[in-house]
Amino acid sequence: MIRSSKGFSLVELITVTTIIAVLAGTALISYRVYIKRAVISALKSAVMVNVQLIQAHYDINGYWITDDPENENLTTAEELEEAGLVTRNWSGEFIMRVFKREGYPHVIAREEIAHHKYNIEVDYHFKTGRLRVTEEGEEIE
Repeated sequence: MIRSSKGFSLVELITVTTIIAVLAGTALISYRVYIKRAVISALKSAVMVNVQLIQAHYDINGYWITDDPENENLTTAEELEEAGLVTRNWSGEFIMRVFKREGYPHVIAREEIAHHKYNIEVDYHFKTGRLRVTEEGEEIE
């Protein structure tokens, strides 16, 4: 009489588990890269909206929004909103700051996802006219 066993061998189970682990690891890495790119894109967009608003204010009024000697640093949400600028997005993913540096406005957006999970900042200085992206203090773009 021949016995036939039903089921999987240990080698087959280990092989399938290994394949699933490799696929899950690859998916996790891809997901993190995707989220990081999305954070950078959202920060760039928010900064550039404020850059355009500040430039329009200058073009219309002939002075920078940060030229007020009593308040050249717009750091609170109320101050930014009073000036007509973007403060933060709906889900609280970033914080925006506008201040005077070397006589010109400087706009910074810093991510706040999970308490600085990525440590990404995007800034634009009107003197240089350059958008800069930094992660943990090192320029990445």
